[in-house]
Order: sequence, then structure tokens, then C-alpha cells
Amino acid sequence: HLPNGAVGSDFAQLRTADLAGNSLKELPSAIGTWTGLHNLLCGGNQLTDLPSAVGQLAQLQKLVLSGNRLRTLPVELAKLGKLKTLMLDGNCLAEGMATKQFNPDVFSGDISASLEELDVSGNALEELPRSVASFRSLKRLICHDNRLKAFPSDLGRVSSLQYVDASNNRLTFLPETLFVDLTQLSEMWLKGNPMERLYLQKSEGFEGFMERRRQRLDAKIDANVVGRVNLAVCGLE
Repeated sequence: HLPNGAVGSDFAQLRTADLAGNSLKELPSAIGTWTGLHNLLCGGNQLTDLPSAVGQLAQLQKLVLSGNRLRTLPVELAKLGKLKTLMLDGNCLAEGMATKQFNPDVFSGDISASLEELDVSGNALEELPRSVASFRSLKRLICHDNRLKAFPSDLGRVSSLQYVDASNNRLTFLPETLFVDLTQLSEMWLKGNPMERLYLQKSEGFEGFMERRRQRLDAKIDANVVGRVNLAVCGLE
């Protein structure tokens, strides 16, 4: 448990709370008093849910919940209109979705305008929450090592997407106009899916994607910030 003395109005100006690796089973509702908090780092605990008070952290920009036991998220999470990074990798969200505990509209509120990076990898998900398609600023979608058979058909609405890692899933196809709609997408990883490279190369808009990919790699090489370059097409041989 979090010590009682760690919450309260005295901590209203707290900017970062690093609670990682403490075997915490729950967070108290009193974390809502951390109204100035920018970063809440709770990875590597034993959390099964979050208090609704997380919705009171109006200044929160980064929320790390990796490696817990979360099956659901409070609907109040949708109020976090300044949150840019949400790390949910290594949890149990598939269980919550299977039992209808997980609200599929959790990403539909104010958070949909602010979030730039979402990581839901390693959750045994068979589908992504439908509200993923409501994001308007999302740049990075990380969903590798799940059991996804398909992306949401309207994922192309997330026109801000630049990076998608869907490696090690069960994808056999992509939404028909994905490469046409995602005009900023320049990096996609699909290794470990039962999908053929030839299928990708025939997809509408794929040539434009490959050109953006080439420009991104060239920029990295010119800036001398890249080591080994993986030239496999989206990780597919």
C-alpha cells in the first residue's frame, strides 16, 4: 500500500511520482490530490484496477502501467486531456474485454485529442478497443505480441499515425485503404503475422508508404543516428 503520508494537499505541486516495482496491489483514491502531477510511473506492480480519482490528474502527461494485472480502465481516464503517453503493455486487458469489464469507449473523451503514444502490447488482445480509432493526435501505436486477427476497420481515421508495431499477432489482412488514409505513416512492423509481403506490395497506397519510409531512413542516416538498418518490408521476408 502507498503510505498515508504520501498523499494529500501538501503534494499538490508534485510533478513526478515513481511507484514502480513496489508490489502495490492498489492505488488510493487520494492520489486525486496530486493535481499538479505530470508523470505517474506505476510499472511492475500488482494493480488489478485504477481508482476513478485518476481522472482528477488534469495535468498528467505520462502514465506508465506496464507489467501489472489490469483487466479494465476507469472511464474517468477519458478526462485526461493533457496525457501524451499511456503504457499498458504486459497487463490482462483481454480478460476484461472478454468479460465486458473493459469499457471499449475509454479512449473517446478528452484523451482522444491529446494522446500521442499508446502501448497495449502483451495483453493477449484479440481485438483493439473500438475507441482507438477516435484518436486525433496519436503518432505511435504499439500492439505487438497479442492475438489480433484484424485492425479496426476505421483505423485509417487516425491520420496522425506515424509508427505502428503489430508484430507477432494473427493478422492476415489490413483495412483496405489503410495506406491511403494514413498519409503520415512511415514505419510499420508486421513480423510474426501470417501475412505475405506480396499482399502488402499490392495494397493501395503502399508505394506512398514506402517512399515515406525511404525518406525517414535517409533522414536518420544523414543525421548519423541510425545503426543497423532493417530493410525487410515491414519485417516481412
